[in-house]
Amino acid sequence: MSFFASLVSNAILRQISIKYNFLIDTPNDQRKFHHKKTPATGGIAISIGIIFSGLFLFAFTDSDYDLDISTEKFINSNQIEENSTVNSYSYELDNGTEVKIQRFDDTSFTITLPNGEIRLYRVYVDQNSLRNDSYMVLEEGSENQIRITNFSLGLFLFTLLVQFVMVIDDLWGLKALTKLFLQSVCVGGLIFVSDMYINNLGNLFGFGEISLGLFGIPFTIFCVVGIMNAFNMIDGINGLCATMCLICFMSIIYIINADSIPSLFPLILPVGSIFGFLMYNLGILGDRTVFLGDNGSNALGFLCAWVLIYFSSIENAVISPVTALWLVAIPFVDAVGVIFSRVLNKLKVLNSHRDHIHHKMINKNISAEATFIVLILLSGFLAYVGLFFEKNYLDQSYYSFYAFIIFSLSYYLIARRLSENV
Repeated sequence: MSFFASLVSNAILRQISIKYNFLIDTPNDQRKFHHKKTPATGGIAISIGIIFSGLFLFAFTDSDYDLDISTEKFINSNQIEENSTVNSYSYELDNGTEVKIQRFDDTSFTITLPNGEIRLYRVYVDQNSLRNDSYMVLEEGSENQIRITNFSLGLFLFTLLVQFVMVIDDLWGLKALTKLFLQSVCVGGLIFVSDMYINNLGNLFGFGEISLGLFGIPFTIFCVVGIMNAFNMIDGINGLCATMCLICFMSIIYIINADSIPSLFPLILPVGSIFGFLMYNLGILGDRTVFLGDNGSNALGFLCAWVLIYFSSIENAVISPVTALWLVAIPFVDAVGVIFSRVLNKLKVLNSHRDHIHHKMINKNISAEATFIVLILLSGFLAYVGLFFEKNYLDQSYYSFYAFIIFSLSYYLIARRLSENV
């Protein structure tokens, strides 16, 4: 449903954009080398696809809804103490294999099976029981229950706000510092209403857990704004930004087994919508190209960043923080490398230049299509590496971190070679 909703939305918005000269990306001699004026409505169409299919999910299925929204969950200092409590233990079966049981939230827990599969279970009071203190444990996948929390509602609303702000940028242009400020306000707003932020980086260096405390709030704002702009920066050739976002979402869906947990079904909606957009953006439907626009790339970056933060920061996190880096590795290391390069070369950091990895590859006479394939395959491989470390070295996340450092250094050396003689 989200795929077809996005497909139709892209078709309609593309025609409106062309007819009324609205949100048109015009080529120039500096950075935009596409051949003709192209609608930049893809990001809006993706959002429409998510919203439309979401309405079907919520309104036209027999799902039950757990509305868990409260002002008591606004930002406070309790998150540090609550999340520092360990609520997990291992249980050995009769055959010697071990399962890991962890508290997921106030009413549910996860069980990690010997094959690495994660199952989410919910505890609820049996109202039909003769005893008031009698409880039953159900696998959540067997119940059509979708949970709506401060975070999920806030993520939806603030993603739309990010997109609205960036549509203004696409139409009339905003100063770089103004954009950074408004992006930070959106991130801070979601932190405020959900009390969700990065408070622990895990055992990155092998010397123990790194707790950020309240410093995690500005750190989270910095990280999310950085990822938003990293996805915007990588959006230089057709399909690259959207497909990298797709890899991130599909990796998360795989590792948390979201297809069998109704409360996590909304994670699947962006996947279908992005596929619908790619049908146009990659020219699969012919010469009907549509671009994401800054509004689309920033909204996708915002979504990816927050989904990764949520699943790596909730109590008894599903993934470690360093695994999140692997899932957005190319946009992240490319953005960091470009910033350092511009500083060293005394260029304005916030200005647009043709110094990203895809620009360097194209300048080496590698076609845009080949560049896309190479970077997407690399991004998929890096996601696999991150998931491998997550599965096999869950309690030794510093292995994953040091491996990521080695990859980053190798990436920068290769990127520097690509810059030579251009």
